Amino acid sequence: MMNDEKSKTATPNIKSKTIYMRNKNGTISKVYIDKVREQYKSLLKDKNKKKAELFLSKEFKTARDAGVGLLFTKQGVSAKDLFISKDRTEYIKLSQKKFTKHYNISITDVKKREKAFEKAQSKLIQKKSTKPESVRREKIAKGILTKYIFKYNSNLTAGATFGSGATFEDDMLNIYIEQVRLNVEAALSAVRQKHKGQKFVVRLSQTFNPFSDPNSFGLRTYGNPSLDRLAELFEKKVKQIGEKYDGDFDLIDEFKTIGIGVMTEPYGQILGAGGNRTIATAGKSWFVSNQTSLTNCFWRCLATQNTLIQLHTDNDLDEARKWLIEDPKIFSYKITQRAKDIKRHLQSKNIRATNESDIQKYVDSCNKKLSRNRCEVIVYNNVFEKIKTIRPTGYNGELIKNTYEVQMINHHFVALVRWHKINNIRVVLDEMIKIQQQKSKEALELDKDIPDDENILIDREPDWVIKDEDKLREFCKKEIWDKETSSNIEVDYDSLTDKEKAKYERWFKHRYGRSEYCERPMTIYNPKIGAYDLEATPNGVEGDNFKSYRLSFAYNVCEEYNDGGRPRFIFDKITTVTFGGVDCIEKWFDWLYKNRQMLDGYSLYAHNGGKFDVMLLLNDYILTKTSKWVLEEGSLIVLNGAYLSFCLTSKEGAPEDIESVSHNSTPWDLKKKLDKKKNADPHGFVDAEPLEAFITFRDSYRLLPGSLKKLCEEFDVEHKKLSEVVNFDEVNINNCYGGELQKHRPLSDEKFKIELCNLVYCNYDVIGLLEVLNKFGESVYKACNGINITDCITGASLSKKHYFESFYDKKVTPVYNLDSKNDEFCRAGYYGGRCEAFYIGEQTKKLYYYDFTSLYPDVGRCLVPFGEPKRIEPNRINRWMLKYNGDLEKMNLVERQNPKLQKRTLKEWRENLPIIKGMVKVLVKTKDFKALPLHAIKRKERLTFAHFAEWTELTMWYRELEYGVSLDIYDYELIDGVEFMGGENMCGTSYMNDPKKNKKNAKDRKHFWDEGILKDFFEDAVNKKAKAKKAGQPAMAQAYKIIANSGYGFWGLNADGDGEGRDGMRILNEDDDYFWELMANECVSNIGKVGEYIMVRTAMKMSSKDFNVAIAASICSEARMKTYRFLKAVRDNGMNILYCDTDSCICDLKLNDYPEMMKEFCWDGTGDDLGSMKNECLEKVEGYYKNKIMKELGEDAPKDIWKPLLKEYVTKEMENDGGELSFDKGIIAGCKQYSLHKTLLDGGVVIAGACKGVKKKLSYEEFSHLLYGNMMDKQLEAEADIKKRNPNFEGSSTYKLYEQQTQFRSSISDHIKEGNYTDIKKVEIDKSIRVNYTKGEVKDDGWVKPLVLTAD
Repeated sequence: MMNDEKSKTATPNIKSKTIYMRNKNGTISKVYIDKVREQYKSLLKDKNKKKAELFLSKEFKTARDAGVGLLFTKQGVSAKDLFISKDRTEYIKLSQKKFTKHYNISITDVKKREKAFEKAQSKLIQKKSTKPESVRREKIAKGILTKYIFKYNSNLTAGATFGSGATFEDDMLNIYIEQVRLNVEAALSAVRQKHKGQKFVVRLSQTFNPFSDPNSFGLRTYGNPSLDRLAELFEKKVKQIGEKYDGDFDLIDEFKTIGIGVMTEPYGQILGAGGNRTIATAGKSWFVSNQTSLTNCFWRCLATQNTLIQLHTDNDLDEARKWLIEDPKIFSYKITQRAKDIKRHLQSKNIRATNESDIQKYVDSCNKKLSRNRCEVIVYNNVFEKIKTIRPTGYNGELIKNTYEVQMINHHFVALVRWHKINNIRVVLDEMIKIQQQKSKEALELDKDIPDDENILIDREPDWVIKDEDKLREFCKKEIWDKETSSNIEVDYDSLTDKEKAKYERWFKHRYGRSEYCERPMTIYNPKIGAYDLEATPNGVEGDNFKSYRLSFAYNVCEEYNDGGRPRFIFDKITTVTFGGVDCIEKWFDWLYKNRQMLDGYSLYAHNGGKFDVMLLLNDYILTKTSKWVLEEGSLIVLNGAYLSFCLTSKEGAPEDIESVSHNSTPWDLKKKLDKKKNADPHGFVDAEPLEAFITFRDSYRLLPGSLKKLCEEFDVEHKKLSEVVNFDEVNINNCYGGELQKHRPLSDEKFKIELCNLVYCNYDVIGLLEVLNKFGESVYKACNGINITDCITGASLSKKHYFESFYDKKVTPVYNLDSKNDEFCRAGYYGGRCEAFYIGEQTKKLYYYDFTSLYPDVGRCLVPFGEPKRIEPNRINRWMLKYNGDLEKMNLVERQNPKLQKRTLKEWRENLPIIKGMVKVLVKTKDFKALPLHAIKRKERLTFAHFAEWTELTMWYRELEYGVSLDIYDYELIDGVEFMGGENMCGTSYMNDPKKNKKNAKDRKHFWDEGILKDFFEDAVNKKAKAKKAGQPAMAQAYKIIANSGYGFWGLNADGDGEGRDGMRILNEDDDYFWELMANECVSNIGKVGEYIMVRTAMKMSSKDFNVAIAASICSEARMKTYRFLKAVRDNGMNILYCDTDSCICDLKLNDYPEMMKEFCWDGTGDDLGSMKNECLEKVEGYYKNKIMKELGEDAPKDIWKPLLKEYVTKEMENDGGELSFDKGIIAGCKQYSLHKTLLDGGVVIAGACKGVKKKLSYEEFSHLLYGNMMDKQLEAEADIKKRNPNFEGSSTYKLYEQQTQFRSSISDHIKEGNYTDIKKVEIDKSIRVNYTKGEVKDDGWVKPLVLTAD
């Protein structure tokens, strides 16, 4: 795409003021053309040909130099943009017409300009060397990955010059954008000719290797975009950089390199080409069944044919109609189960995509002597041309019993079933096809595309167990409705067949599932968990990469017994094993393999393992040694840069490879397993139990956030985390492990001490973690009706599972997954909490720090969206605006003639606006600039609360709009909305038109928002948490705390990330064709190879469902409104707010002195109730005096003796503060940067503060330095130290604090660097803190004025 030049050249003949030919965005200015047109018309009227020609020649030349092609005709003036190819072509055609020739540029001149552009472009490309700095090729998944690295040329700036933009910043931006574009185009011109049609990725980097630079930017995924599309993408990204640095491009390091990676797809795969058969023709031979699935699509094809043949054999048309038409979920479920059985029998590790070798393996497995299951698979391409027949290896013409036919399109398999095999049910299948065709036809007739997605009801009901069989029999006799007779019929349950019983039982569960006649099935408690921990050091290791030297593993020993045919496991004891040496990981996996049958089905946890321990496991064993354990593809779950879960499968081994560890438990009967395996049915329809074992690896931190030390203390386990018994800075790879511990080795031996200390330290970690998990797991199982923590990866998934299994009722409170359009609409109004500084500086007076108790669970009890989402119709939006404006004259006749409505004031109209239970899009404009802003807007990636000088588009929860209308701060214009139709709605006009309902309306409106579908869920969790805490059950209390605090966030899951997919990782076998499916869908962003595996970094939409962002958006909005009401109340009472953050506020208002505020915000007087406001200073003071008392009393003091002493101390402090505790001074330095100070009666000091990005707790004196520079000697000393480590560092002219931090660097992007896949590095970085508040205008006196945003 040619660059759009922007010109500031002023027209010489227009004297009123300087008029610029182009707008800021580069388009031709309408104001300029209007002025030229006006001048031209006046000249034509004068009929002075010479004067007109002089004007035209001058104007034309000036415009042409700016790339504007003027067309002068008898009708007037028009313009074409000569920098756009399409406009130039059109300009040439128009210039040939007679009436334009006299005044316009000649065709020759235009063509010359065209050639000049092309010549200039080619010269630029020639200046840029077409030879890359380096080229590297690598074989990936049978294809070739070629990586080109070009040197970035910062001299390519032709076309964009100073003066082309409206401001200096615009000029810099234009030059920067064009420079990037020209470099990319030049590099691509050298590559694309060699790789026509192949997918590529482009990366720009400030380092010498764009492919290993995690901060490189460019194309998100491999694709094949046009140059125009590339230019748009890079312009967008450059503008984002400009916004980040506030237009100061000097702050941005220059790009050094451009990387272009090209993925060449292999030839000779089953990809298909040619042929001429259409789907209509194919339909005469086959039933084409495309049971879409991301996984197991080939196995589902086999299962589809087998299932259809079964229906054909049964010859039951009613059953077939029920499976295929009335309830197709049954058919889909049957196929899924059979596909899993077939694949389980084959023991295929290839979950995602099936390749030819997998098909051959299946065919061979069915080729038994005299086998009735011998089969062949025929593969067709996208136009039904046969391209491959796969028969058993060594096939010699034996009789083939089964022929499976499949079509392969873009690595996806479709089942083709010959009609003669399923002729008995053809009438049903024909009916099904007609229904599908009719739906497609109706969609086309309505001029609507068949949607890729839709709003889908979340259908999560437990598989109820019937508790009252007498009620079931009564139901069959009295409540079965017959459609044909339109009456109830009597059915004798006991005389029914098993098949008929299942049908009526299903109907019964649907009707009485949540009644006393049914109960929720309890899953079996799973104690099969273990915990592991790695000790590692970078000291003494080349490249400062961490190397493991100690691994400890603790696991629950479980007794197994038979419970009515189902195996149950009971916890017996904890056993620990430990391994030392640089090969400790390999030793552990060897031990796991020998004990794989005992540990089959175990879940192993490491605390924060997803960002540390797992990297070491991948690097040292999993990716490089695959003789015993293989990664189960499709089991890997990556989120926010951490490996959350994955599964390892043991490779089949002989029984003698299995070591039986005796724990006095039931021995494993391996012979029975082997016999059962030998007699298994080849098609997998008999449950065959393989020898392989599955072990799942999880990160306990995602389930129980917090340090291990804190968790061990809170859960009060026996093995609490030890303080560091050895200085890890003294540990290096040479002294950390001296061999097996020997009794004769003296304790004075330094190596022995280090080794022993690490062993004890590591063992305590794993035992303590396992004890925490055991307590937590038992508590969750009891609290959540049988949920196992092994079924939950994160705290959010636990909360979500608990809600849907114990509280969700799809019939009463239906919730829908939103389609992409509605999700995008509602997500635009999903913001977090309010974090603002209202004052920057120090206040030396009484300050109060208040905090809402469990704000989100509190407001989560309010009404939230549920029911089916519907877009609000334009006529309703129009009616809402009429009422908002009180425009009675434009309302309907009934309303115009209503005497009461005729007397209504504008305020009364706005107090009775129709309610919309959903998300709305509005235009907002501030009219009261003195008021505290209510609405949030994202500005430079920050949530800002500003005033709007011009109309600004916002999306919000309707109640926030309603609250904003009541405050009378803004003017609004409603433009769109998504309404949720569940429950009672007050959006109609009946309340407005019927005077009898006006009083009821006012009453209903007051409480309309009070209760929602999550009320019972949140109150149950909070109340039970309080009871558990009171009863001394910390594990139970923690379980309910996680459920409550995570109960809103999972609704807002962003499955598509920033619209370009969520960042993730796939680890695939080298021959896995799923890689090419990812490439075809443009989901691959980076690729690496380790051993037999391909590391694929992806950007794709998550498959997760069961969320609705409108619910999360409404809860966040309710939380911000509650905080706003408190802030407003403080101001309304003449007091000052200094700072607020989500659920807390620092102010100079003493809450006890304001009864009305106490009634609204702290009704219980203590802040203990859900949603009540508590005084944070009280908690700090109590903590200080409790520690003091416990030290004075000693460890042997009687239990609870400290409580009356604490009460006495706190009472004195409160009396000294006038009845409510306060801090005596405070410093606010910015968002999440504050310190509050209080001197106590005994001379002690308590501090409440925060400083984001700093690990240590800053003192009040250090915060003072940020304001007054009272520690300049330390600042200068820190800057001198940094200068020694980094000679390019320059000291600061402002007051700063510095902290040297040690970080362990290992991110997903690092895992696919060349030659550095999963290393963890120890990195020393220097952090600095200063006062720099940008979310408002800081005045000279320190008070912050809200920003005022204009249209620009």
